[in-house]
Amino acid sequence: MDNYSDDTPAPEDQDAPAPVVPMGQAMPDVDRVPTLQPSLQAVPQLNALARHSTLADGMAFTGSARIAGSVTVAGEVQGDLLVQGTPDGHVTVTETGTVVGDITAPNISVLGQTVGLLDASGGRVTLHESSSVSGRIRYTQLQVNGADLNAQLERVRLDDVGQPQH
Repeated sequence: MDNYSDDTPAPEDQDAPAPVVPMGQAMPDVDRVPTLQPSLQAVPQLNALARHSTLADGMAFTGSARIAGSVTVAGEVQGDLLVQGTPDGHVTVTETGTVVGDITAPNISVLGQTVGLLDASGGRVTLHESSSVSGRIRYTQLQVNGADLNAQLERVRLDDVGQPQH
């Protein structure tokens, strides 16, 4: 039994070889497909993104947090806050905020209560009139506006290349 239709001649009736029919390609022709070079691809960098987190009044957090960007604490934190990878990162503890733990950031502003280390080596610590700070403060610049302050102060000077000197 032949598998040919009426208009298709059988192979023995053909004088020419059978035509080659392309069945498709498994992969596209990469020479004709546009691609981005890795150096041209838009990959967001953590430093380039302006990020800000907030722990609202009435909320509580227990544990340590690493933050890319800045954070405002209006609630309660039991643990350490570390701002990294952002040279202008900022931790703000509002009038309703409380942090019991260490805060490490380039800039720290306290209007509420903190107990622990405030480490802004190479940066600035600002204590406002409504703040209550107990523990230790490492800073390059310090501004105190009538705060309730019971802390050991350690000034960290910058060396010639901008790195903290202890």
